[in-house]
Amino acid sequence: MRQRARSGHDEFDDEQANLERALISSRIRFGMLLRIPQRRRDIAPDLILRGRRPLYGFAVLLALLSVVTQQPLLFVAALLLLALAVLPEIWYRFGLLGVRISQRPSSERVAFGGVVDVPLVIENRKPLPLPWLEVNDAFPDGLPTLGLTLALSPLPERATLVNTLSLWAYQRVRRHYRLRGVARGAYTFGPALLRVSDPCGVLTREGASSNVSALLVHPLIAPLDRFGLSPRAPFGERKASQRLHEDPLRIVGVRDYTPGDDPRRIHWQATARMGTLQSKMYEPSARHTLMIFLDARTFANPNIGYDPPLIEMAISAAASVASWGVAQGYAVGLISNGTLATRDLANRAATPAAPVGALHDDDLARQIARAAAHLRLRLPPAAPPEQATRILDGLARLLPYTGASMRQMLVSEQRRLPTGATVVYIGAESLVDVPTLIALRQFRARGYAVSLLLTTAEGAATEPSASAPDAPSEPANAHELHLANLPIIYIGGRARWRALVASALGADAQRRASSPLSDRQRATERQLARSFAADPHWAPPALRPTPDASLSGLAPGAAQRQTVAERAPA
Repeated sequence: MRQRARSGHDEFDDEQANLERALISSRIRFGMLLRIPQRRRDIAPDLILRGRRPLYGFAVLLALLSVVTQQPLLFVAALLLLALAVLPEIWYRFGLLGVRISQRPSSERVAFGGVVDVPLVIENRKPLPLPWLEVNDAFPDGLPTLGLTLALSPLPERATLVNTLSLWAYQRVRRHYRLRGVARGAYTFGPALLRVSDPCGVLTREGASSNVSALLVHPLIAPLDRFGLSPRAPFGERKASQRLHEDPLRIVGVRDYTPGDDPRRIHWQATARMGTLQSKMYEPSARHTLMIFLDARTFANPNIGYDPPLIEMAISAAASVASWGVAQGYAVGLISNGTLATRDLANRAATPAAPVGALHDDDLARQIARAAAHLRLRLPPAAPPEQATRILDGLARLLPYTGASMRQMLVSEQRRLPTGATVVYIGAESLVDVPTLIALRQFRARGYAVSLLLTTAEGAATEPSASAPDAPSEPANAHELHLANLPIIYIGGRARWRALVASALGADAQRRASSPLSDRQRATERQLARSFAADPHWAPPALRPTPDASLSGLAPGAAQRQTVAERAPA
């Protein structure tokens, strides 16, 4: 009896479970059927298409009247009205589908004064032809397009490149534009605004292309004597090298095998890949180190802004010193308190941030510190030739917005540098305060060679003081500089920077993309574009060292390396 009762109970449970499964499946099916109309109701109706709905009614009415009155002209009119209603709507609905825009530069980076090719590719990936297509592409206003003047853009620091064309089904159009890097920075191309219309021009549909590409323009690299430095020994005589042995744990590259090499030096993976014996190249255990500290401030009060010629002069000096150090075999590093411009602004803007309330204070502080560390320019000393490209890329992305004092960076790097390193501080003369001088003197007390490269205001308007906003104020740190007894080289300011740019680019080359072109500028830029088209590896001529001391502003040789104590009045 118990077994019969148990089996009956089990059968009842199975039937109840089957009924529940059937009920759930029916609910799911019913919900799927109701979900499609719900989605359609969620989509906002197009007011332009809704306003054209009476045209279909008029076409049907004319067709009925033609049948009733036996008038063929009314039927023809109904067909024309129907075509006028249907054809524009076809291009309005499907014109932007399958349209692809690409404006990727031929190179990710370009030297100051160099030319880069930006091919604009417009592709129609559908069987519907496009009789009228307008592409308004956003280009950087700081980089002029050779031989063209772009339209003004409502966005800051942007210009609009307008192209109007027609595309057949599955057609691709490629147009080449050549830009010249006349200003350092990180630039973006895109997004593009698209407009498409029907053959009659009745309806016009707008859309945006999210394709964005980036370009880095490296800072100006000039010979060291243009900054008042000796080309042979700009920071004093270098001590003899201390290369005692090579560290086998630090492999910097491979080279061809030379008879007599230790068999343990053979790089077997590279040998299998190259087909010939390859030997490892080790980094020396002792190497000269050059550390550059760049102060990106030009005014003590960040609310005032910054002085573009002074910061560009300091960045150019840092790039020139770093390039010289890498060429001389130094392990070069660079640290700055400026902010780095991110190269993926569109991706970062599209990424949703976590709500502040959902994070604890420690987590929020940790995330802010991590984000700030990523936006600071800090490159540890390294000797490979690729270090020069890393430094120039970082300086190209550097923005003159600061968030940390130079004293903190100097103190944090004191114990990281190897013994005998050369420290070069680059900044504005009026911003070298007492804590910075104390930190630099501590470097020299530890055995480092310290030099200061300072920009000067050259008699132009300086930062206004709080008591007299209209009157320029004297540098507050003049007396401290006299007492510092550190080697200081004054590299100039606005006038020197304008002279360097004119020597590198020419008198009329530095213009904006939206600036009008004169006949002489148009002829010069077209000749430059033809030279680049004939030789894609064309590069601007490098600045040559000048024997004239008046261009550098300081006497050559040992007279360039002077201390402020020697300049101080008796």
